Amino acid sequence: MSSRKPLKNREERTHNVVPILPYDNTSNAYRKETPKRTDAGFGFFLSIAIIVFTAIFFLAIYDMVVQTWERIK
Repeated sequence: MSSRKPLKNREERTHNVVPILPYDNTSNAYRKETPKRTDAGFGFFLSIAIIVFTAIFFLAIYDMVVQTWERIK
């Protein structure tokens, strides 16, 4: 018989790449992933908000200029 020490369980071994966590879901690693819906990012909505704000701002400036011109005239 060899005089080697018995192997420790995985949790007691040193240099584990993946730490052992309770309820480890590594057994689900090879399941087929469900396709995820593509989410529009925050940047998309921010761009839309900036475009709408700019349009309203310039329409308000235009309306103010036209009203001022009508009063002066």
